[in-house]
Amino acid sequence: MNTDPSAFDDEECLRNDVFLPHVLTVASNSYSWHTSKLYLDTLGMGVNEIRVLSILYEYGELQAWKICDILWMNKSLASQSLKSLEKKGLITIEVRRGGRFASPTPSSLPVHRQIVRMARSREEILLQDFSGEERAQFLDYLKRLHRNIPDAVDYTRRHFAQFGASDETQDLPEG
Repeated sequence: MNTDPSAFDDEECLRNDVFLPHVLTVASNSYSWHTSKLYLDTLGMGVNEIRVLSILYEYGELQAWKICDILWMNKSLASQSLKSLEKKGLITIEVRRGGRFASPTPSSLPVHRQIVRMARSREEILLQDFSGEERAQFLDYLKRLHRNIPDAVDYTRRHFAQFGASDETQDLPEG
């Protein structure tokens, strides 16, 4: 592994067709855009509301800060999503000692079941040419890449501060 920035001085350009962050971003943006449109057209909700509702079913009752940590979502977006879900009657937000706690309502179960069906069937199509072993490896690779993000952020702070990379960058949530 070569992390000396000067090692890349002879490269004329990034070559986005082989630059992994670009390929991941394009794939993610494309999938997110199409997924968001699908959810809006079929369920009347955006992808962020779907993500929040899904983790409430996975983890149970949660506070907004925990939702932000789990989803790597900013507080404003989480708050908007929670308000929208509450307005639609899909979650309740209970205020008690220790904070505000969100949980799904019984009327959200059919919506959640449809989300699971849509998400999992689309996942199967995306991975249709992958063997079971390749799927497991791919998921492992992505998780490992994700774990390295804090190191990349720290590296950028140390090596590129003179170009405006701030030491004040918000700390990344654990994930």
